[in-house]
Amino acid sequence: MSEEPEPAPKLRRETHPHGEGPWALQHLAGLIALAIGGIGFLVVALSQKQLWANPDWRIAVPFLAASIIAACASIARREGMWVLPAVGVGLAAAALVLGWFVIMGVVILGTVVVIIILHSVM
Repeated sequence: MSEEPEPAPKLRRETHPHGEGPWALQHLAGLIALAIGGIGFLVVALSQKQLWANPDWRIAVPFLAASIIAACASIARREGMWVLPAVGVGLAAAALVLGWFVIMGVVILGTVVVIIILHSVM
């Protein structure tokens, strides 16, 4: 009787920091950065009396700092999904300049409408 050889162990990349598990747990810091940035944007947008005014920095800056910290944790953990923390930090940063962001959007939208009207008339 011959002995059957043992199956070779499954190899994993050495640089892969996480084991098997749910996707949300493997990208937890990135999801936290995205959530903080989104919540910060909503809080700043809803707390303003005039949407085109400059937001209160005492509200917006802590959300930006927390989002950056979570994004750095995501990068340090090598989660690999760079979009999540980047969008989170982007939303928190956009909340800092929300008035400028809205005014630029209105100007761009108005320009597009004028171009479409002129294009259809001429």
